[in-house]
Amino acid sequence: MTDQQLQDLLSQMTLEEKIGQMSQCNTMLLADTAFDPTGPATRHNLSAEQIAMIGSTLNFACAADAIAAQDKQMAAHRLHIPMLMMMDVIHGYRTSFPTLLGVASSFDPDLMEDCTRMAAREAYASSVHVTFSPMVDLTRDPRWGRCMEGAGEDPLLTSRMGVAQVKGFQGDGLDQPDTLAACVKHFAAYGGAEGGRDYNTVELSENALREYYLPAYKACIDAGVKMLMPSFNSLNGIPSTVNPWLMQEVLREEWGFDGTVITDFNALQELLTHGVAADMKEAALLGMQNGSDIEMVSVTYIKYLAELVAEGKVSMQAIDDACLKVLRLKNELGLFEDPYRNGSPEKEAAICLCDEHRSIARRAAEESAILLKNDNLLPFNSNVKSIALIGPFADNNAIRGNWACHG
Repeated sequence: MTDQQLQDLLSQMTLEEKIGQMSQCNTMLLADTAFDPTGPATRHNLSAEQIAMIGSTLNFACAADAIAAQDKQMAAHRLHIPMLMMMDVIHGYRTSFPTLLGVASSFDPDLMEDCTRMAAREAYASSVHVTFSPMVDLTRDPRWGRCMEGAGEDPLLTSRMGVAQVKGFQGDGLDQPDTLAACVKHFAAYGGAEGGRDYNTVELSENALREYYLPAYKACIDAGVKMLMPSFNSLNGIPSTVNPWLMQEVLREEWGFDGTVITDFNALQELLTHGVAADMKEAALLGMQNGSDIEMVSVTYIKYLAELVAEGKVSMQAIDDACLKVLRLKNELGLFEDPYRNGSPEKEAAICLCDEHRSIARRAAEESAILLKNDNLLPFNSNVKSIALIGPFADNNAIRGNWACHG
């Protein structure tokens, strides 16, 4: 579609339909499965009409489920607008390669790009459109449980590995096959949490932020990343998601990022826990004022934005701008022509875990291995006939590491 056609589509949409494009739900809310979808719907108190307007989803199991959810949603939507299908594709989709901290220890951005490209091919075959990666949070506290998802403590290495992932996922453009839109996260300084406790507060000087923590996000933006996710933590007393200095002054004005911003899981509702929003309506207002284009899973937008527009607290221009960013991303991905992006169970079966991908994963494992100490153990001499693998991971798939997707 041309941009004028997108503008025409926007003009046909009701306010509620625009807000729906700015809302994301878990796929269990949409799919016909053995699990009763009325549970989450009842908890969120959404009507069938509201659910039919949802613009994106996440966490589906396979190509067949993604296609079924897409078909159901497009049939229910008055204008038949396809959904964005998103997934945490971190260190592999089906073919797992080492965690990002492991691959980063190879000090080889080309290897990182190869691994990411492989993951993109598999996810693309399963009708994934967007991945919540790369995670470029600098971390210097090994107690933080998500350090395995990033590249460690060095700003330069984190930047290089982040850019390699953006290139691997997005290729030469989203109009090309086997590509995903990448989403850099978590902006900003998520890895600086006090005591290494996830979600904990972050207190850093602007000098430390700019010298160490911000460069990797900026590098990914300069590399053309399509989306950005703010972090859960508060930064110097203000939650990052609604931090005006971070989200407006630095991201939009100073860096010129014009891509799509998506909140983290339930982040706007958690503004109540942070104590900066009195209720969900105020959380929705703060989210809009600070540039969150899509709300993930929590439902403050879909329940309260129309009221805020009617009260004059949120402008229709702000709604249109956010909705148009979502439509433009869908258009860039080619979803109006092919809502599945050529994904299918057949293609999924042929590509996932193929020999070529297993070979890449093996190479990554070899290049990522670190020998801390060698007391004449290696190399094994010719008298070694067998090796015993002993301990909790000897026969346990958990050795794949966290965030292994469908590995």
